[in-house]
Amino acid sequence: MSLLSTLVRRAEALVAATPLRCLPHGLLRFLGVGVGGLLIDISVLMLLEGAGLHKAWARAASIGVATLFTWSLNRLITFGESGREKHHELGRYILVAALAQSVNYLSFLGISDLFPAMPHAIAAFLGAVLATGFSYTGQRFFTFAPESQVRRANRRAAS
Repeated sequence: MSLLSTLVRRAEALVAATPLRCLPHGLLRFLGVGVGGLLIDISVLMLLEGAGLHKAWARAASIGVATLFTWSLNRLITFGESGREKHHELGRYILVAALAQSVNYLSFLGISDLFPAMPHAIAAFLGAVLATGFSYTGQRFFTFAPESQVRRANRRAAS
């Protein structure tokens, strides 16, 4: 058993003994992965801005890096594989993420323009918070929803 699996199982055991057990399936894991993604996102943002890249380009790049990171972890520990081919699942993930990250990105730009003295890391955090609910719903019910048995059988028969 990997260290990550052990940590996830211990955290689940702690949550099972609290009112948090009533939360939707996978939400706490999704939020944990999201925190990791946000740390990657903000780190890349600060690194690229420190290298002289404009905030808009730096933020677009940091969102892309964070999206690949969160897809892989959400697939591994939050939702599991959907039964689709990886590239189909990744395409669905990117579609939902693009919509959610549009909310995130536009919020970041708006907040940082409205409050120019606010550190960009805080504006990035606030944008991520605004996009989280949409992202969880889309990833759970669209990206990682199990592929129907009929579609899977038809796809295999066509191959």
